[in-house]
Formats: sequence, C-alpha cells, structure tokens
Amino acid sequence: MNSFEVHIPTHLFFGSDKADPFFDKLSSYGSQVLIVIGGGSVKRTGYFDEVTSHLEKRGVKWTLFEGIEPNPHAQTIDRAAAIGKEKGVDLILAFGGGSVMDASKAIAGLIYSDQKNIWPFVLGEPKYKKLKGALPVATIPTTAATASEITPHAVISNPEVKGKSPVSYSFFKPVTSWLNPSYHTSLPLETTRDGASDIFSHVIENYLIGGNDSPLADRYSEGIMQTVFETLPKVLKDPENDAYRGDLLWASTLALSTIQVAGRVPTVFILHNLEHALSGYNPELAHGRGLATLYPAYFKWLMENNRVVDRLALLGNKLFDIQTDNEDEAAAECIAMFEEWLKENGLYQRLSDVGVPTDAFSEVADYAIRVYGGGEPLDAAGRLGKKEIIEIFNKTEEQNG
Repeated sequence: MNSFEVHIPTHLFFGSDKADPFFDKLSSYGSQVLIVIGGGSVKRTGYFDEVTSHLEKRGVKWTLFEGIEPNPHAQTIDRAAAIGKEKGVDLILAFGGGSVMDASKAIAGLIYSDQKNIWPFVLGEPKYKKLKGALPVATIPTTAATASEITPHAVISNPEVKGKSPVSYSFFKPVTSWLNPSYHTSLPLETTRDGASDIFSHVIENYLIGGNDSPLADRYSEGIMQTVFETLPKVLKDPENDAYRGDLLWASTLALSTIQVAGRVPTVFILHNLEHALSGYNPELAHGRGLATLYPAYFKWLMENNRVVDRLALLGNKLFDIQTDNEDEAAAECIAMFEEWLKENGLYQRLSDVGVPTDAFSEVADYAIRVYGGGEPLDAAGRLGKKEIIEIFNKTEEQNG
C-alpha cells in the first residue's frame, strides 16, 4: 500500500432531524451570513423559509444571493463576493447543488483575500494558488453528485473564454454540512441521473488507473459504485423515497472523501479533465451528463490500447459478477453491461447530442491539454495527447442508442 494523507474536517450532520444541531454548529462560526442559492427551486419548495427561520431563531442575520448558474460563472461569483463584502458577512451558507457549493467556496476566498475577480486564480491562470484564505463555508447540498460538501475543490466556468477550471485549497473545505435527504425528493429526474453519473466518476477514475496496491480502497470504491448502480433505478421509479435519496446522498459524500483513493498510486481525474473542457465549451452541458457520455468511449479506448484491462476485468467481476479467467472477455463484457445500464437509466448519448459538435473536438482537446496538462499530454496509464483525446470524442459518436 502506498502512503497517503486523509483530512476530513467537515462536521457532517445526516438526516432530516439534524436541523437543530446543524444550525447550532453553523451559528458558532458567524453571525452575518451570505446565503447562496441557484435558480430559486429551494424557494419554490419552501425549504428556503425553513432554513432562514432556523437562522433567525439563533439571531443570525442573513443576506441572499440568488442566481448561481449550473456551471457557475466567474462573473457571477465576482458579483456575489462584492455584495458579501459590502454587507460585512463572516460566513457563507451554500444551499443548493454542486455549482452553488463550488461558487460559495470561491466567494468565500475572494472576500477573505480582498480580491474582486476569481478567474485569475483558477488552474492555468497567473494567480493560481495565490488566494490567502477563505471565510468559513457551511453547506446544505440539494443534489447527490459532487461531494462538494466535504471537498476543497471548486470548479469555475468562464463563458467569455469558453473555459472551465478548478481552484482548490484546504481552507475551502466546508466547516459543517447538513445532508438532508428530504431536500432531495423534489429533485428533477434528469438532475438525479446526471448526479449519479458524477458520483460514479469519483471512484472509477482512480480505480481504473491507480494500480493494485490497495485492495481495501478497491472494496470501498466497489461498494459505492454498487450502491449507485442499484439505487438510481429505484430513485427513478420512486423519486420521493427518502431512504433511496439518502443512499445516493451518502454514496455521493463518501465517493470523494479521499478514502476512495487511499493507498493507490495518485492519478489525475482524466474523465473530469476532458469533461471540464467539454462543458467549458458548452456551459449548458451538465457535468454528470458529459461524464456519462464519455464513459463507454473512454473504457473502449483503454481496452483497445491495452491499458488497465485487468482493472476493467476486476470491475466486471465485482459489479456484474462476470465469471471468467479471460481478462479480455471479462473487460469487454463489463463495458457492454455498463453501457446497457447507461441506456436503461437515460444516460446514453453522443457528444453531438449534448451540444458539442464534431468540428469542436480539436478546440476542446487543445483546451484540455493546455489547462489540465500544462501544455503536455495527459496520463491515462500512458500518453493521452490531443490525437488520443479526439479519438475518444469520436468514439462517442457511435453511441446512438
């Protein structure tokens, strides 16, 4: 087993009955809160009024910023930070999905560091890693997807340059998060599907190319993947079921806890790198949908180039009970069964179906290499340059189910 570090400072509260301890904890971090939300669904459902009543009960003053986009725009984050600074807020409460949580971390960093614009601080830009700190961030996730409720990461989009890039600091990790499955029962099915795809990606990335040195990390990751595979169809049939929603939500949080990679060889998230470049090109593309589009093509490309076939075979055995000693056969059957699962759950399409035309593939590949490879090829158990990235993109066009 390789050496590793794990640090999860976030105080997690799970369950609809954990409102009081969560808000007690939250109020210990600040008395002037900027509440950050997306398009307003938390208002329409009445959840927003519940949250603000808990704040007011504790004497916590609040200011609302509404309108974070599904892929949060740098310019919107800049406006929110300016409002927060003007109001003298000392705490950010993210109430929404991954984009809202990511935006809130960036807002907290700008206010604390007395900066006006977030884009210069993202990966690939001149001030990367130059933020000095962040206000405390608390979260109430309303989607099961990104695990931003415990991570140090924020992914920012900039439609002005067709870019999408992360900014990560340990001080971005939320101080406390309330995981309330009841706040997920009104989530649209399309968003639920896309979120499940994102959960899966957080464990499959390193599982495939991180080596064989940590069997315990393998079993942990397989458990999360199995939960997603089994639970998503149940949620789609019974979307108001708290128990099913809770299973997906907890799987989402566990999938990016860092425990899923502990002991394996550290690797970059290839699929994330490629998808961020895709949804940077088309900000309307949901992150999880972009990932789902890439899965079959990426897996087939890996196998055709004789990369991590043993790991694909292992995945097939653990997830689909594929019983054969022939690794090539097991890997191929694994990919076929995974592809079928995507079809059955409404997650199977081509890149051209989701707003990325074939004539944009070269531009998107260039962006992925420049930003995520620092100008050099990526490493997916071997070289993954522009030519190889375009090959994967082209493979998605065979997915016409």
